[in-house]
Amino acid sequence: MRCTPVLCVASALVTLALSGAASASASTIHVLDSSGRVTVAEKPLIAAGPGSELPEYPNWALNGASSAKLPAQTASSKNLDAAVARLASNGAISATTRAAYKAAIISARRAAGRLSGQRRSELRAVIANFDRMAKGGLATASRLPALTETLRRNAQWWTDGSSLSYGQRVSFSGSELVWQAYPGQGLQIQWLGTFGYMNALWTAKSKSTELRRLAREVRELAAGRAGGVAWEYLFQFGGGRPPWVSGMAQGTAIQALARTSDRFKDARLMKLATRGLGIYRTAPPSGVRLKLAHGSHYLGYSYAPGQRIYNQFYQALRGLHDLADLSGDKTARRLWLEGQTRGRYELPFSSSGSWSYYQPGTLSTVDYHKLLRDFLRGLCDVMTVDRQREAIALREKKGPAAVLTDFKNWPDPGPYCVMTKRFSDYLYKRLGTTAPATAPR
Repeated sequence: MRCTPVLCVASALVTLALSGAASASASTIHVLDSSGRVTVAEKPLIAAGPGSELPEYPNWALNGASSAKLPAQTASSKNLDAAVARLASNGAISATTRAAYKAAIISARRAAGRLSGQRRSELRAVIANFDRMAKGGLATASRLPALTETLRRNAQWWTDGSSLSYGQRVSFSGSELVWQAYPGQGLQIQWLGTFGYMNALWTAKSKSTELRRLAREVRELAAGRAGGVAWEYLFQFGGGRPPWVSGMAQGTAIQALARTSDRFKDARLMKLATRGLGIYRTAPPSGVRLKLAHGSHYLGYSYAPGQRIYNQFYQALRGLHDLADLSGDKTARRLWLEGQTRGRYELPFSSSGSWSYYQPGTLSTVDYHKLLRDFLRGLCDVMTVDRQREAIALREKKGPAAVLTDFKNWPDPGPYCVMTKRFSDYLYKRLGTTAPATAPR
């Protein structure tokens, strides 16, 4: 990693912003151990949900959703059973792997038959989602690890665990994955929360064991998509049907994997991160790229091409920047440059003149205002360091005159820095305090 002290500090600050900017407290995590006992723990490195994670899609409130608002759920898995058998017969999975998947499916189905009330309906919802995916030909070999892990953990939780409210974070002993409760959709891997946690583990430096374990888990659950790999959401959300992806979550994924690869000198993780670029090369619904007149916009949701969520877009840009910087990958750099060109174009539209917009026409909550400001600050910081670093290299290689000539090839951080200060001023004005001479970092 080409890391100056300034760049390292900037990276750490934005990591902290991602893992907790929208929440003043750490997550209260319900942890289920192998004996079936649930304990409640405070996890300072995991941001509290759901406020700092994927919000409800506009006009569709998942919070408190009743079963009447969702498709009828059954415990049938005939389509999923058939898909697993077909993949085995085609040689896409081994007989041993088929047996393991089949056991997980049978176990979940039997658990649903024994349960009642909310526990039964939550587990049946997960089974039904995956059976519908299989019916549509979407239960591919690369998706089966995440599908069966989700089935296994839902069967485990709804058999032995406690009741959960919307957004409650959950984990299982021996695993670092972050799960989240979505009433009517069961427990789901919260990929943004998981990779935000991975960034926090990377920042902590003393959590190497946990970081390695999490890297191994996410590597095993990556699914093939858009000519690369992706960490897909496997539940219905905001009008989207599984499997769908988030440009923000994927940006955080490639950022965290690139950093972890650099930390442990693990080339496999860097290769995995660069394979995660597929959705940024591809239009929705497979990918999140919208190629526009002024560069490319990367969507928050692959199923919602008409929605522009500013904080999600700018975090996706940061992920692309960090992967390009750490890997030297030309595709990552091209996608980053296309995105930040669009990012600079959209910046003025993210401000109402007195507050930030969450999306065009919708003002941010205070938490999302802070989150957007901090993501913009991160871009300001790393792009400023990029220019400083290149100026030094050019001065040493070509002489002082070359610096101004070659700077046209390096993005200007100025707009991001200016908007960061403006959003800070808006915040201080709303809170009735005086902004410090230098914005806090």
